[in-house]
Amino acid sequence: MNKIIILLVSLSLLAGVFGCSNNSQSYSFQEAIDKGDVVYLNKIYNLDKFERFITNLRSKKADTIRITGYTDEGDPIYKDLRFDGKTINYTYDNSNDKFGGTDKGIRMDTCSNVSSEENTNGEIDYKISGCTKNDSEMSYFLLRMYKE
Repeated sequence: MNKIIILLVSLSLLAGVFGCSNNSQSYSFQEAIDKGDVVYLNKIYNLDKFERFITNLRSKKADTIRITGYTDEGDPIYKDLRFDGKTINYTYDNSNDKFGGTDKGIRMDTCSNVSSEENTNGEIDYKISGCTKNDSEMSYFLLRMYKE
């Protein structure tokens, strides 16, 4: 009987951690900048942190960043990259997107690189690449460097 109770309690705790509940705390555009997030809209804020992450990625030095974008309605989308010197643990969180549909939530993947390519407007698009899951429900796009 004790084993059943322990099993039920464990499952309840796991459901709270991995379930559909919204465990992500939303914060404003200005708060994201102040916290040190790399924030992108029509301009990139804290770009130096993104550039440092890319440098550390190339030199195999552990680093962590959060990239925060906002929907047209102002809802945050969080993208956390944790590099341990070998792989990037990528977390995509659109749980605060009010118009995100039924598939919104926190998703994770393990990736190996950040790639860049020039788009048709001459801007540089950065994406996380070399991922194991390539989950169609999450975005691997990180940010766009706009022409000045």
